Amino acid sequence: MNQRNVTGSIAQAVRDVTEVIGVCEVVGNATTDNTTLTTVVFEPAFCGLYGAVPSLAPLLVLVMVCFLLLSLFGNGCLVGVILTTDHMKEPGNYFLATMAITDAALAMAYNPIAIFCLSHGRYPAGPWCRLQAFFIIFLSTLSIHSLLCVWICRYIHIAFPLRYKKVLTRRRMAFGMCLCFLSAVIPAVVGVSPIHTLPVGSAAEVLGGFEKPQTLMTPCLAGPEGLTLATVLNLLAMVAIVCLISLIYYETRRSQKKHDQKLTWNAQAEDRESKIQAVNTLLIVVLVNWITWLPAFVVSVSMKVGSISLANAAPWCDITTILLQSATFSDSIVYAFRYQIYRRAFKKMYENIRNVFTKSGY
Repeated sequence: MNQRNVTGSIAQAVRDVTEVIGVCEVVGNATTDNTTLTTVVFEPAFCGLYGAVPSLAPLLVLVMVCFLLLSLFGNGCLVGVILTTDHMKEPGNYFLATMAITDAALAMAYNPIAIFCLSHGRYPAGPWCRLQAFFIIFLSTLSIHSLLCVWICRYIHIAFPLRYKKVLTRRRMAFGMCLCFLSAVIPAVVGVSPIHTLPVGSAAEVLGGFEKPQTLMTPCLAGPEGLTLATVLNLLAMVAIVCLISLIYYETRRSQKKHDQKLTWNAQAEDRESKIQAVNTLLIVVLVNWITWLPAFVVSVSMKVGSISLANAAPWCDITTILLQSATFSDSIVYAFRYQIYRRAFKKMYENIRNVFTKSGY
């Protein structure tokens, strides 16, 4: 069979049928060398919110631009406050800064390409698609595992307040960073070596080389092996976070009753409220992340088990993708309300600018 002729025939059938707005899945027949191939293919440009209502493109582009700016601004303020405020320079907050940088990078890996796709009505292909697939897995996994490390540091802070700095040495912090990096890079490498596309029925062998996202708003897909590995690692991290939350609140109650721990807590009475506030803030961050991740997980599982087709799931994929993108700046919003990081960041910027002009004699 001439694979090039078959691919060309199917592609032409897709172009012919998808002249009708909203058509997402296309059943086509391609005949060559007395062989007929019946296949189901999909066209991302005609799937999802854009495919159903192309006039929504300017609004969707505006949402993506706003999300990108919020992510860069919010996470930038959070990192700036951590690095310039003395009492924020404790080991656990360096993982928090890593998570903020990762969230900003995740927005940079997704939003510009999504904006381009919505503006031009076509999806990325080739190296751009491969790079996006890699960084989506790598950065999202790194963000979750950085959050796990923040909780580990918070538990040590609560359970061993007097040995906190001795336990969390620079060497152990660096080791933790390396573990987070490896946990994130392995599924990403597996997912793009080689990159896979969304399964398209019997056409997989013909169109398997096509690198397509599900819709213009969803990122390019990595291979199922990488996605599965990343999902398992992220779920394990979230389970570990839930266990640490339980341990922290148990340790807090126990330490208030135990005599020797009472002395320790009394000696650090001025820090106790800030410790509890930090734990509650992290709990809010985890709850917000669960709210943003759960819809996408439900839609993905529904598509996996076959209870919903791609055509029907495509608009929901776009909506859940938008919710997922809100996670790139929701953490900074939580910290803005809890710690007023935006006000502190602006105040610090104003002081630095004033000092520059004062030293220059203006």
